[in-house]
Amino acid sequence: MSISTIEKTAFETRKQFEIGSIDKQLLIDLYRNYANVGDTVRFVNRASDFFPNGNCGLASLYLKNKLGGEIVQGRYEEHNHTFLIIDKTVIDVTADQFGGPKVYIGPLKSPWGLKGKLVN
Repeated sequence: MSISTIEKTAFETRKQFEIGSIDKQLLIDLYRNYANVGDTVRFVNRASDFFPNGNCGLASLYLKNKLGGEIVQGRYEEHNHTFLIIDKTVIDVTADQFGGPKVYIGPLKSPWGLKGKLVN
């Protein structure tokens, strides 16, 4: 997959989350198969009120559905954080909840980390 396709999809997805135009039913179905949070409909609806805060898993899962890749439960600085990796490239559309960029597409490097360790 080309980097331009990844970039276009990441920026479009970020915008969809910001303006509330994501396919909520698709997101509910995807998340229901990904994690057991009890009332998935309520979880997804409430999360949209706080975007980007607390939406890293939802956004990463939505991106994975569009792009493929692997969802990583890692870290951003000292914060638990979920993001997508495709061919060693991080795609993150919610790092701004921790002071990072709105959209990051690039190598796995600090402040992103895996399994509790930051990558230098």
